[in-house]
Amino acid sequence: MKFKCRMVDVIAMRDFTNIVNIISRITKQCTLRLTPNDLCFSVNDDRVSMIWAELSQAHFFTEYIMNGVTEEQNEIYLEFDPSMLARSLGSLRMTAKSVKIKLTNKRQPCLTLEIELPSLSIESRQCLHDVPVRVIPRREWVEHHTPNIPEFHISVDMPQLKHVKHIVERMKNMSPTMTLSADKSGGFTLQVETDSASISTHFQNMQVWSCSQEQDDDKVSVVIDIRKFFMFLGWDIVHPDGVKCNMLQDRMINLFLHVADYLKIHYFIPAVAT
Repeated sequence: MKFKCRMVDVIAMRDFTNIVNIISRITKQCTLRLTPNDLCFSVNDDRVSMIWAELSQAHFFTEYIMNGVTEEQNEIYLEFDPSMLARSLGSLRMTAKSVKIKLTNKRQPCLTLEIELPSLSIESRQCLHDVPVRVIPRREWVEHHTPNIPEFHISVDMPQLKHVKHIVERMKNMSPTMTLSADKSGGFTLQVETDSASISTHFQNMQVWSCSQEQDDDKVSVVIDIRKFFMFLGWDIVHPDGVKCNMLQDRMINLFLHVADYLKIHYFIPAVAT
C-alpha cells in the first residue's frame, strides 16, 4: 500500500486548501478515499452520507503515485481529523513553492506533508507536518462507498451561492429551520417562519432539469436545518460553475456542485420534523 503526490500549481494548492478548510468547519472526522484517478472526501452523519467531494487527481497533482490494498481492490481509505490537515495546509498561504503529501508510518499511520517555502538564501526552506490517520480495513469500506443518489421529485438550478449566502446569513438568526421550495416553472423560494412573521425570498426562471410526474402538486418543499444549509453555502469560495438543488418532498435535499471537470460535491440535508 503506497500513496505519494505533489502539487506545484498555486491555484491547485489554493483550491485544495479551501476544500479541506470547508470540510474541517463541518466535521471533526472525515474519510479520504484514494483511487488511481480521484480523491474523495466523505462525511457521514449516523452512517448517512452528508458530504461526498470528488476531486480529479490530474487537476491538482503533477505527481500522483497510488497503490491500493491489492491489484483487484486498488483503493485506500483513511480516516482523520480534517482540522489537523487544514492547519498543516495553512503553510501554503506563505507562497509555497510546492507540497508533497505521502502516506507514512511514524509509530502510527500519518499523512506527511513536506511543504517547500521560498527563502532568501539559495536553498529553500522545508516545513514538515504529520497528520495522524486510521487506515480503514476492507471490512468497513462498504460504509464509505459512493452514496446512492435517488430519483428526486424536482431538480432545479440554484441562484449564485454568494447571493443566497447573503440572504440566509440574515435569516438564520430568525429561525432554526428554513423551507426550500421549487416549482415546475423554475420558481425557487427560501422561507423562514417566526412567531410574528413569515419572511421569504423568491427567485424566478431558474432552469428545471427534471420534475417527477408523481407529484400532484406543482411545488416541492422541504423543511431543513438552516445552519446545515448555511454551511453548504461556504462552498462559494471554490467558484462553482453551477449548483443544482434536488428535492424529495418532505424528506431531503441534495445539493450538487461542480467546478469544470475536476470537482464534484454532493451535499445531503435531511428534512426536519415540523
